[in-house]
Amino acid sequence: MDLQPDLLTATLGIVVIRLDDDLTVTEVHGEIDDLAPGHDIRETMPVLYGLEEALAGPDVDIAMPLIQTGRNNDEPVSLHIRRDPETGGLWLFRRDVSEESAIHRQLVQNHNSLSLAQAELVKARDAAREADRTKTAFLANVSHELRTPLHVIIGGASILSKTGERRPDPSEVVEYATDIHESGILLLQLVDDLIDLSRSETGDLTLYEESCDLCTIVAGIVSLCRDLPEARGTRIDSDIPDERVGLTGDARRLKQVLLNLISNALKAVNGLAEAKVTVTVDPDGPRLIVADNGAGMTAEDLAIARQPFGQPRAAVRAKGAGLGLAIVHRLVALHGGDLVIETAPNEGLTAIVTFDPARARPAS
Repeated sequence: MDLQPDLLTATLGIVVIRLDDDLTVTEVHGEIDDLAPGHDIRETMPVLYGLEEALAGPDVDIAMPLIQTGRNNDEPVSLHIRRDPETGGLWLFRRDVSEESAIHRQLVQNHNSLSLAQAELVKARDAAREADRTKTAFLANVSHELRTPLHVIIGGASILSKTGERRPDPSEVVEYATDIHESGILLLQLVDDLIDLSRSETGDLTLYEESCDLCTIVAGIVSLCRDLPEARGTRIDSDIPDERVGLTGDARRLKQVLLNLISNALKAVNGLAEAKVTVTVDPDGPRLIVADNGAGMTAEDLAIARQPFGQPRAAVRAKGAGLGLAIVHRLVALHGGDLVIETAPNEGLTAIVTFDPARARPAS
């Protein structure tokens, strides 16, 4: 091997070191701190420890493109160790690659930044697609839910406003007026639900908190629901403690949560079974449990029902836009609570609302 150490040092800045078979330095060409003939090369370059057997062979040719050396392990260098086939001498070539290392680090940082930016773009794209799907579903569902009661209102009002020979008799007037009234209430409920859903998603839904009694709320809503038309034939029971169950929250929103859960239970049993509301006080916090023995749902149906406008069983579609459960989730979350739903086909459904223990108030 026609080796010219001084030329390599002068032109390429490479430090050329000759070693004997014991890895002791015999020659040094170029500048390197704390290294002189007679030194063990491993003390300056600990990376060579463990390579003694490999370096003792006749055909040594080991390249280390980027390693860290120096007292603080902060000097990036490349090493190349070769054995001269003619003389049998062992040569080590050391080159400072700090500039290449800095460029490599910058390239890695740029790659990571681009990867993060790409991930954010993919996330934004997926969010935009989901928003577009949600908008489409929103328009499809809302248009249906709005048009149905509006047709009833317009049709009923048109008949009542007739002035010709065929005027509706009093019983028909009452029937049409009732239909118009119920359709108007349905429209108002839909608009209220849409506003609540929108406010909860934008963070504008505000709680007007006060000290409430869960038992009083449950007793009032259960009594109200027993008089609903859809509750006919359904037994609605309640199991509440004799003492007060205090809770800091928005009483109106808590009533809305309970009313939606009981309404869902009534739709599930369809006037043929029973629903039960229970209030308990556990170490995890006050609990509100609404259970029914209706048809229940599969996991796939439940996932659909949790989404806004979710209607998992189109064949038995009940009144409503499918917003109740989505709103319940958001209202419970605003109260620092958690909603768990346990259900299975033909095993009914149990909705368990657990409130934050910090909101519990002692009985008075």
